[in-house]
Amino acid sequence: MKNQTLLFLAVVLLLSGCGQETPDEAKQKLEKMKVAQTPEVLLESTKSEKSAKVAELLVTAGVDPNARQANGMTALMSAAFNGQEDVAKALLVKGADVKLDAAGFNALSLAVERGNKSMVKLLLEAGADPKVRPEAGLSALEKAEQRGNKDMIELLKKHAK
Repeated sequence: MKNQTLLFLAVVLLLSGCGQETPDEAKQKLEKMKVAQTPEVLLESTKSEKSAKVAELLVTAGVDPNARQANGMTALMSAAFNGQEDVAKALLVKGADVKLDAAGFNALSLAVERGNKSMVKLLLEAGADPKVRPEAGLSALEKAEQRGNKDMIELLKKHAK
């Protein structure tokens, strides 16, 4: 299942034009743009549509897709919170872990909290479990139930393990 998910994400990225660069090409583009190839820059680039391509280049160039902010939030969690689907796809293809959590949240619970159904679908396809409770937090399914979002509840229940 994991290999099928990665293959699916790779195809989606190729069709959307993302990930066409080799790691060396991505590094060269970032150098020309004078963008530091650091986890901090990756995390910052998950917060704005303007920097989605930068985030994609950074993970292609080899920046850790599981980079964390000081509060523990991962790049994938930030992309999910900020609705950056292209960034999330690139992070997932490069090995971002959908199971990581911080401060009572994980990427899936953040996408549910934001009501972003397409991001939720992406994360579920990547193996996120809607019943997993982040430490000191609610599961994605519990968040959807708390908000009374029937469509989201139905979607999450279909993927519950």
